[in-house]
Amino acid sequence: MQFESQRALAGMTVTEIGGGAASAYCGRLLADAGASVTAVRMIGDARAIVRERTNRELAISAYLSADKSVPDQPLKLESIQRLCRAADVTLVGEDSSFCALDVSPKRATIDLTWFGRKGPYKTWRGSDLVVEALTAMPHRVGPVEGPPLHAGDRHATMIGGVTAYIAAMAAMLAKPTQVTRRFELSILEANLVLSEMDIHYAEGGASLERHGINRFSPHGPVGIYPCKGGWVGITATTPDQWKSLCAALQMEKEGADEKLATRELRFERLDEVEQAMIRALGAGTAEQWAEVGRRHRVPIVVVPDAAGILSHPIFAARESLAVLSARSGQFKVPRTPFGLSKTPTSKRLNAADGEQFAHPGPYASSPQGEAAENDLPLSGLTVVDFTMGWAGPLASRLLADLGAEVLKIEAGRYPDWWRGVNWTPEYIAAKQYEEAKHYCALNRGKRGISLDLTNAAGKKLALALVAKADAVIDNQAAGVMDRLGLGYGDLVTVNPNIVMTSMSAFGTGNAWSDTRAYGSTLEQGSGLVHFMGNPGTPPTMAHLAYGDPVGGLYGCASLLTALAYKRHTGEGQYVNVSMVESMLQFTTPALLQYQADPAAPLRWGNRHPLFAPHAIYQCAGEDRWLAMAIDSTEMFASLARVIGRSEWIGDAAFDSAESRRRRHDQIDAAISAWTTKQEPHQAAAILQKAGIAAAPVLHTEEIVQNPHLIEAGFFIDLVREFSGPQRQAGVAIMQDGKRLGAHAPAPRLGEHSWPILERHVGIERAAYEALVNDGVITFAPTSLRRSSSLADTRTAKTT
Repeated sequence: MQFESQRALAGMTVTEIGGGAASAYCGRLLADAGASVTAVRMIGDARAIVRERTNRELAISAYLSADKSVPDQPLKLESIQRLCRAADVTLVGEDSSFCALDVSPKRATIDLTWFGRKGPYKTWRGSDLVVEALTAMPHRVGPVEGPPLHAGDRHATMIGGVTAYIAAMAAMLAKPTQVTRRFELSILEANLVLSEMDIHYAEGGASLERHGINRFSPHGPVGIYPCKGGWVGITATTPDQWKSLCAALQMEKEGADEKLATRELRFERLDEVEQAMIRALGAGTAEQWAEVGRRHRVPIVVVPDAAGILSHPIFAARESLAVLSARSGQFKVPRTPFGLSKTPTSKRLNAADGEQFAHPGPYASSPQGEAAENDLPLSGLTVVDFTMGWAGPLASRLLADLGAEVLKIEAGRYPDWWRGVNWTPEYIAAKQYEEAKHYCALNRGKRGISLDLTNAAGKKLALALVAKADAVIDNQAAGVMDRLGLGYGDLVTVNPNIVMTSMSAFGTGNAWSDTRAYGSTLEQGSGLVHFMGNPGTPPTMAHLAYGDPVGGLYGCASLLTALAYKRHTGEGQYVNVSMVESMLQFTTPALLQYQADPAAPLRWGNRHPLFAPHAIYQCAGEDRWLAMAIDSTEMFASLARVIGRSEWIGDAAFDSAESRRRRHDQIDAAISAWTTKQEPHQAAAILQKAGIAAAPVLHTEEIVQNPHLIEAGFFIDLVREFSGPQRQAGVAIMQDGKRLGAHAPAPRLGEHSWPILERHVGIERAAYEALVNDGVITFAPTSLRRSSSLADTRTAKTT
């Protein structure tokens, strides 16, 4: 196959053993970055990425298979073993019967499962809907009366796939070993990054009830609103943002109302607030309001529909969409969103070949020597971390969880905004900035350095750290790092081969780069909301800040890809990540459907375009629900037996997915008659025992007590000074049967400044003390933070 430019993973070989959409998507990312991927299946395994032979499914299959070698026939074990011995990495799909231990590639196997190899759910049937239910994500979304709403098809498996990609990159960066590294990954655990914020809200006693479409207590306004000819997404949670929004929309009355000054007060009167906003927004187009938002530093963004995504000016400028060649024609699809400046991912996706790839020879080995037993895969790597909030710190925490040394830089003038925003003397004196549970969870395993980057001495020390680092990561607003003298052009003067990954809403260097953004903004700006929720309702958000954890995963994957290229060639590069493009990945099925048939429905609520029944059903108890996904006639027959409708078995009215879709209401009524008498956990156990994909829709507070996750060893329990004990979500990746994940608590502000600067920079103690005396190094937030001209140029605080 012909590729348009040098690719980051050229020379890497992968054997992908199907089936499963998560492993196929991981292979898709690897192929886009230049790896030679051969996708095979065992005799007896279904080609799971083609679930029904519809135009939509065939187009999705072409997307997942593009630029791979895909033999037409299943292979015998001996043939698969031969392929794997010549490969660097072997992926084993979540729906495959293949045992990863039966092959020994050069670097690693990555064994994907729905729920892991240990715990009560280990034999459960999985699906995107079932996984989402167990993350508690649907519980907060949808009408107050229910049912809760799930995000949509392929979301959970794509998150599983990009997490598996991170494991594959860790394998390529790890020091060589005498034996194959064995990675395991649970798709459920991978998706729990979506729940972390709510887990810690619940830990603090916050109410996490469902308040209606696009309503997330206590935040307001956060939503999607009609304007002239379209829709805009708006997030305004801080007092300053609210005042700026009122000024932008000429809502003088609301802006002057002190009883609307805080997000909590506005949420209590959100109907009134949003009606005033809608009246004002009718005067302009989405593009006009987005420009007003950029001018007033308020997160306002165009919410494109399918046609708008395909003609989006920034997506066109950044080449965010690739061209897919399939048997049924050419389609535009979201491009792999890695933002690699020197080694871009593919802009054209070619139909899969039927022949096996000729392996191009060994990928360059690590120059760092052989690994010690139980070495973490990223041990020996050093990353300087300028991130704050959720998305960036999640990306760098994953690096720490996998063994990298992560040096987190803050300062008293600019502490991580997830430490808090209430910088009163009393708040600072009580060290409440060290008690923020969200901050503690997102920054475990890192080393904390305090440096005032607006000071010449602080900037000099930061550059000295960069000079000896492998990579730098930031999620500051576009232009901030340059104004600090820490842009990519500055960094390469001290480290010519540095990898710098910058994460922002629309990426740097374009007309929308200065868009203020929260995680909600990223979801809104991707247009994904047009494909979620029930037909006839406004575009619907699936999460308060969906874009933050998703952006964090792709930011981490992007940085590791650039490091893999650097390991191979010695060359660094700038990585310009757009987190809106990360969210754009989830629009792929809808965009393919729209291009194949513009009149076809794109919103399904909890139903599925192929399978039936597929829904969330009410159970006994207050606000208790059960998710169920039937993907075959055999599974439907099992369901019929469980709910006492055996007469459906063999009836032509129910013997195909198409016929069941026509009778979805009738089937739902019968299922509901059974579920309303059942406790959801017990109902799920009964159904799973019968081979039916089902799960309770968890409430957030249930996650940390989930017996399956506890038995699987997923959680990390830490005790930290000031903040005390905390149960944190672990990392979904296991190595050689052991759970990875950093176990050092998040650093206190500036906690490791002296040992890090002494070891990495060689600073003398007297010079260090002088920096402390001069305020370059501080250990508490200061009032200077409010007065600095840079204070309002950083990325908006993530939710």
